[in-house]
Amino acid sequence: MMQGNWRKVTEGESGVAAIAGQPPYGTYAPNALQRALISLAQKTILRRGAFRSRMTRLILALGQGKLDIRFRNAAFRIYGERNLIEYGLLLVPEYNRTDIDFLLTDAPQDATFVDIGCNIGLYGLPLAAARPKGHVLGIDANPRMIAQIGWNAAAGAQTNLTLTHAAVSDRDGSADLVIRKDDVAIVAIEESDSGEMPVRTLAALVSEAGLTRIHGLKIDIEGHEDRALVPFLDGCGPDLLPRRIVIEHPEADADYPGCTAAFARHGYRLQGRTRNNSLYLLAR
Repeated sequence: MMQGNWRKVTEGESGVAAIAGQPPYGTYAPNALQRALISLAQKTILRRGAFRSRMTRLILALGQGKLDIRFRNAAFRIYGERNLIEYGLLLVPEYNRTDIDFLLTDAPQDATFVDIGCNIGLYGLPLAAARPKGHVLGIDANPRMIAQIGWNAAAGAQTNLTLTHAAVSDRDGSADLVIRKDDVAIVAIEESDSGEMPVRTLAALVSEAGLTRIHGLKIDIEGHEDRALVPFLDGCGPDLLPRRIVIEHPEADADYPGCTAAFARHGYRLQGRTRNNSLYLLAR
């Protein structure tokens, strides 16, 4: 079991009890004072985690403890838990805009996207909204996040999103889930033959979803990128190679070594880096 900053997921965090039975979307629309504070926070140059956390908690305290907002034409319910991703969606209007715009470039109306580590849907939901005739496969190891993105998708009447609860690795198996003490959205896995969570290969998940082409792939799975992505790229065949890839980088000017080598083998070219991610285009 990981020590220090990690802990086991509680029953409430791993289930869907907090999501089920929620009142309709719009119930927690921001009131006038909340809207004013949101506007103020969005215009300030202060964007660090501590500021976002404090401001979001203040905004939530002035209402009913939850907020219904829209981000890039997708519906989101903010729960105000220890999840700075939620706070970014609320207070940083350009949050991941460059990454999403990169994935959408040249995407046909029926484009298919894969979102590995989909969290509350900060990529998957806007992509699904932008290509309603297309399809998004969202995969996440945290069952609470799967439940939450499913609720958000239903709130926005988005039916072109398929969700899978699994960790992605280089083999099929099982694992236990642990969670960061200070953020309910950040998880890690400990592979175990007796684990309660499925571990799947990306090839198996893509096959089960019936995908034959992938325009864009986003991957952010807390350091397991090599094990999840490299075997897929090396074995999927040319039709399934994603045209565009957004991948979390462990350093500002470097990517995971295995992925970097695989990108070179298959003809990907680095197009740029944002604060958290590297952007790769298949040059063919």
